[in-house]
Amino acid sequence: MPTKFTDSFLKLLPGLDCGLCRLEDGCLGYAQRLAQGEPDISLCLPGGENLKAKLAELQAETVMPRANVASFVNCQGSAENARNRFNYFGVDSCRGATLLYGGSLECLYGCLRLGDCVTACPYGAISLTPQGLPKIDYSKCTGCGRCTNACPKGILKLAPKTQQIYLACICQAKSEDLSGQCRQGCSTCGDCLKECPYGAIAWDGSLPKIDYEKCRSCSICVYKCPQRSYLDRIPNRPTAFIGLQCNGCQQCKSVCPTDCIIGKKGEHHKVMRGQCIGCGLCFEVCPTKAITMLGALGHVDLTRF
Repeated sequence: MPTKFTDSFLKLLPGLDCGLCRLEDGCLGYAQRLAQGEPDISLCLPGGENLKAKLAELQAETVMPRANVASFVNCQGSAENARNRFNYFGVDSCRGATLLYGGSLECLYGCLRLGDCVTACPYGAISLTPQGLPKIDYSKCTGCGRCTNACPKGILKLAPKTQQIYLACICQAKSEDLSGQCRQGCSTCGDCLKECPYGAIAWDGSLPKIDYEKCRSCSICVYKCPQRSYLDRIPNRPTAFIGLQCNGCQQCKSVCPTDCIIGKKGEHHKVMRGQCIGCGLCFEVCPTKAITMLGALGHVDLTRF
């Protein structure tokens, strides 16, 4: 759907409709996505770094105020997870390493782990983990977008700061080739789309994409993903507790994605706490308000005491 800023973004794009962005609707479609808050400003390859800087600046002025966004690392290709094609002994620069056959990894979309993003961040918000991947300090990240511009692979993307769940993979490889590239890359199985109770995940090209407006950060996609490609920023999830108001209607049991609620119809139900993932679906459907989410980071608004 066009927005009032679409024309502004379209004027910046080359207008070639070359297809390198992998979007079926070309430059116009990309402009519409950018105007709606699309955080990936690296899709237009002909535009280069100059265009990325202009798109970031325009988004900052229009649809995506930087105070509300932060950078997310969309890759889990650590030294342990991602396989090398060859050993690289060149300059310690991701951009420099990319010039040699696209980088040393089997996955041509993965993080090269050389820290261009660390150097680019003026706020000291990025460091490299012992596994070599970038780590964002969200207390320091301002969402300025400099790291996203510095990353030659585009694995750093801006998203709402409040977003707790995200897909940490941008690999476009076919699923049959994935096992030889990365242990935690998205296999495009589609389980996340089928299981999301809010319809917040849809295909965007060959990868799933979360609609942050619809996402409730319930973590079901994290639980259901066979490749563990989704990441959850919440370190400790809440646990459902069923109080004495329970009438045994079994509505909670019918929506539980982990089958952790036990009890016969008409009787008081219980939650097997070790299996509860804190998604909150049972809380939402309980007609007697018998369920409380305990210990809930990000779920404080769901508790009833």
